[in-house]
Amino acid sequence: MAKSEKRAVHMQGVREKILTTAEDLFLTQGYKNTTIRQIVQKSGITSGSIYNIFEDKEHLFSALVDKFMGIVRSAVNKELKEADEIHRFIALVYVELYCAEASPVIREMMMASHTSPILMEDILSRHEKIARPVWDLKKHEDDLPQALLLSEGTVAAYLISFDFIRKQDPAEIRLKILSGILQSFGFSGAEIGNLLQFIGKNRELWQKITKSILTRA
Repeated sequence: MAKSEKRAVHMQGVREKILTTAEDLFLTQGYKNTTIRQIVQKSGITSGSIYNIFEDKEHLFSALVDKFMGIVRSAVNKELKEADEIHRFIALVYVELYCAEASPVIREMMMASHTSPILMEDILSRHEKIARPVWDLKKHEDDLPQALLLSEGTVAAYLISFDFIRKQDPAEIRLKILSGILQSFGFSGAEIGNLLQFIGKNRELWQKITKSILTRA
C-alpha cells in the first residue's frame, strides 16, 4: 500500500473514531452539553486533529445527522423495496418524526438541527435530494427549497410540542405534517387521503423500523 493510501486509511480511522465518540456523547448527554474538549478527552484525539477534519462542533454534528438520516433511509428502503417513490418518501418523513417521539435524545438532537442556520441548511439540502423526484412528478414551477423550509418549520413546532404542559397527540400532528407537505407538493385531497391511509394501516411496520433505527443509531 502506497504511503498516500496508508495516510488516507489512517485519516478515515481517525474520522470514524471522532464521530463514534461524539455520537456517544451527544446521545448520552445531548448536543448542547457536549464540548469539543470532552470529545478530545474521551477519544484521545487532539483538538488539532479534530479541527483539521471538522470546522467546528456544528459541522461534526452535521456529519452525524447525515449518518442518522442514512440509517433511516436504509431501514425504510429495506422494508419498502416494492413501493414507489411517493410511498417511500412519506414513510421516510413519518419514520423520522416517529423516531423523535420514541427517543428524547433523538428529539433533542433534531431540535438542535432546527435551531442552527448551518445545520438547518444541511438538512434542507439533504431533504431536497430525497424530495426532488416526488416534487418533479407534479411538474412544479414553485421553489422546492422554500416549500421544504416551511415544512421544517412545522417539524420544529412538532418537536417543541413534546415539552408543552398541555400535551398534544404526536400521531395526529405527524399526519397533519404529512398532509401539509403533500398538499404543498400539489397532491389532490383524494391522493393525500389514500397516502395517509397507507400510513395508518402500517403502524406496526413503522414501529418495527423505528426500533431498528434506534438500535443502530
